Amino acid sequence: MIDIDALRRHLPRRLRDGRAVLLVADSNSQESPPGVEQESVAAFLEHPPGPRVPLVLLPDTLSALDVTTGQQLLGGLRDRWADEVLILHRRDDERWGLNDFLALGFRHDPEAEAAAPDHTVYRTSLYDYKLTPDWLNARFWANPEMWDKRRW
Repeated sequence: MIDIDALRRHLPRRLRDGRAVLLVADSNSQESPPGVEQESVAAFLEHPPGPRVPLVLLPDTLSALDVTTGQQLLGGLRDRWADEVLILHRRDDERWGLNDFLALGFRHDPEAEAAAPDHTVYRTSLYDYKLTPDWLNARFWANPEMWDKRRW
């Protein structure tokens, strides 16, 4: 059994009490924890949300989908539909590996695996996906000392 509350404790404070959607392969597969909306993948893909959802949880969902549909779902969640995505993937499913999740922009989160010991946890966040490097600032690129002196 996956302890959703324990998983949420590993998330940033902004996501602990916000809206969360639990995406499942079959809408009759499990009960949704309190405070978490449950939706099937087919219904979600047919009618995606307008504004971004703060948190999307995928427990064992990818094991029931084919790889192409799973890649399209994860790409859409990362790019358009979710601020934060948390995937709980069964360790015995060999169709998906670490490199597949890394290629889609997800990171392995070993701290959250205490809530689901037989699963591997991956996550991505819109807020810390790409950190701005130190060299990417006006000091190195704008040449403010040359303003109004020379045109290049």
